[in-house]
Amino acid sequence: MPARLAFAAAPVCSITRRVVEGCGVLLVAAVLGGCGPAASNESGNSSMFFGLFKSKYRTTVRPELGGALKRETAFPAVQQPPAPAYPVVRNVSADAPPPGGTLANERRNRPPAEAFIVEGAAGRPAVALVNIYNDRHSAGFWEIEGTRFGKARAATLDPSQPKWSMWSSEGVVALPAGRLLFHLKYRDPRPRDAVFLYDTATDRVRRLSEVDPDWSRGLPFQYLDSLQVQPDVVLARYSSEKERIGPQNYVNHFEHLLLFSPRHPDGLEIVKLGLDDGHVRRWGMVGNRLWLETADDRADQAGRFIWSLDLTPVF
Repeated sequence: MPARLAFAAAPVCSITRRVVEGCGVLLVAAVLGGCGPAASNESGNSSMFFGLFKSKYRTTVRPELGGALKRETAFPAVQQPPAPAYPVVRNVSADAPPPGGTLANERRNRPPAEAFIVEGAAGRPAVALVNIYNDRHSAGFWEIEGTRFGKARAATLDPSQPKWSMWSSEGVVALPAGRLLFHLKYRDPRPRDAVFLYDTATDRVRRLSEVDPDWSRGLPFQYLDSLQVQPDVVLARYSSEKERIGPQNYVNHFEHLLLFSPRHPDGLEIVKLGLDDGHVRRWGMVGNRLWLETADDRADQAGRFIWSLDLTPVF
């Protein structure tokens, strides 16, 4: 019996050793494969031996736009953005919270309330997202009558709003078709940041995404950026997901580029830009082509890229 046990144990040890040796060969091959040039697609994302080292933060582009950014060699002289064909936002202070406050002509430091106002169209009243600064910061939508607050609107910012302890907006972008894109900072009870879309005609709010500041811009934090493409077409950009790469030093994993127009009033995400293809430093238009200069802050100057994308199919 002992002999049988010894005989039976030998193949088990041999098989284990072969598995370990085989894994070692694969690991060495993977490392050696990784030392050579990485295979790269046009959007700059790389993959290596058997896909073991595929890019983690990949860029996605809408299929109707070709599904990929085009790699370029130099950033061109871009055109001056046109004036929007719809009302823009005015940010002003109020000397008291609504409904009794009077609106100023500008935004002053440390006001008791402030309003992001967009004029109404087709006979509709002007509407404002109003921050109220008291012991419990809050925000809501109000109609505006000249320099006074009119009627409070009924829109709820989010279904979970009753659980928030405080909230206020730090950026509002006017969009075509009577929409407003706004960033909201709130506590539920943890501090959070998110981007919302408001339809001034229907008095409805839709949450788009949680967001992080654009860490490449430093202080003060900025959560939203926009680029006027045509008089009735605008691109909005915000970032999501963060990674700490050093003391008080972060990068964003993704940037979201959304196009708003009468054809796409609720927004069309045309690009989700992954960090492996950089973070936007400059952007602009030449004709119908969007140009991006990006940088990967995890790398040195070799991590800079120039991209372009023809937007004609989504206009």
